[in-house]
Amino acid sequence: MKRVLKLTGWCCAFVFAWASAPASAADNFAERFALQLDNGAAYYSVTLPAAVYAASQRSDLGDVRVFDSAGEAMPYSIEIPRDAARSAPTLRSVNWFPLPSSVPGASGAPFGVAMTADGSLRATAAPPAREQHDTDLIDAGRAARAGRVSALLVHLRDDNYQGRVTVEASDDLRHWQPAGDAQLLKVNANGSALSQDRIELDGAQARYLRLHWLDGTPYVESIDMEVQAVAVHAQRADAQRTWREGIVAHAGPKPGEYFFATGGAYPVDRLRLNLPQPDTVAPAVVYSRTGLDAPWREVSSATLFRLHNGTVEQSNPSLSFAPDTDRQWRVVVDTHNGGLGNGALTVAAGWRPATLLFAAHGAAPFTLSVGSAASVSAAVSRDEVLAGASSVAATARVGDALSLSLAPDADAQPAPPDARRRYLIWAALLLGVGSLAALAWRLARGARAHAQVGGASGAMASGLPVESGAMNAPADDADAARSGVNANANAKGDGKA
Repeated sequence: MKRVLKLTGWCCAFVFAWASAPASAADNFAERFALQLDNGAAYYSVTLPAAVYAASQRSDLGDVRVFDSAGEAMPYSIEIPRDAARSAPTLRSVNWFPLPSSVPGASGAPFGVAMTADGSLRATAAPPAREQHDTDLIDAGRAARAGRVSALLVHLRDDNYQGRVTVEASDDLRHWQPAGDAQLLKVNANGSALSQDRIELDGAQARYLRLHWLDGTPYVESIDMEVQAVAVHAQRADAQRTWREGIVAHAGPKPGEYFFATGGAYPVDRLRLNLPQPDTVAPAVVYSRTGLDAPWREVSSATLFRLHNGTVEQSNPSLSFAPDTDRQWRVVVDTHNGGLGNGALTVAAGWRPATLLFAAHGAAPFTLSVGSAASVSAAVSRDEVLAGASSVAATARVGDALSLSLAPDADAQPAPPDARRRYLIWAALLLGVGSLAALAWRLARGARAHAQVGGASGAMASGLPVESGAMNAPADDADAARSGVNANANAKGDGKA
């Protein structure tokens, strides 16, 4: 009996130790997404969507994993977009040529401009009148070959101008490609001078730039070109951003104070603050923090505005700053000129999503799991994932979120590990309760047998008849009863002798 109890105890100990240990790696995450693969490649890269950031419990995406159909983790790496190392931009003045309205089908140098042998431009006629002038042609010169023209700074002579402008780029004055657009502004509002003279470009290394004025041509004082010396592969460092629109900022207890949450560990590096009312100008400071107990820290500051000029509406540009994964944000607006007025302040948060590269070593379907604050990043370098392979990674996409209780293919998958764990725990509990019940029954039976044997021995020693209950003692206690009777008989014989 002791061996049975020992074996039962060890079994219960092992089962409870296994059951209390963490679940399998694939079951420790709050969200799971299907990965859609285009072909049977060995390696895949996938751009992480907003849903993955929203489910992540870590600011570094350390709780992201990729599993195959058997729940085995796949090796992976995460590439975080980072701006290439660059020197400070150089400002260079450029020559520009006012042009009359474009002539359909015109090619080559426009009217009033001639091209020399080295490609530079020179004026051959007087500039057109302002009412006939809607285009400016810029000769970027050799500076466009030495680096990347990242922006144009158009300094206006007008004291009150609001208008849109588009930019095209060309190397031969024949074939033009879109290069950027902006809304320029120079006004005085509520005693504050507001100026927006920057046109961001997409970095095309073109010799010539053409500006089209869509809302009337301003008087241009000068034009500067911002040249950024970067490597060719880093020209598009400002990759396509993902935006989360429509975030509503709620008014705080103090005037001019607004709070909002991004709802995920997004690496936000752009904020668009959309004012509720037109003809509003207000300085503002933006703060963020990691949690309720953390202190606020300043992220950015700017003068917010939303101005109308006829059919043209001008708003402040997006705020730009280093990537910030904080979830809680605060905007403090100067209320000296009335603040933002009535209505809700809405926010759009932008970030450059990371790219995940993984090796598809197991069997499909593959899933991406995320959402475990206790997980430690298991990402390795890109070279370790590829392991010297020369093949190019295929493209994968993150699909819909999967139910945590169902596998991607319920008919082909075994019962969930959590269900097996519950079954084993119940089995261990029943085994333990049964063992305790058997032990209690055994002890009770032994105590009863000993009591009966003791009563029978006393009765025989005094010459009294023994109750039938004593004669019905269990078989495994019969020897003890007989030995007691024999001892009494021997005692009587010795007395007669």
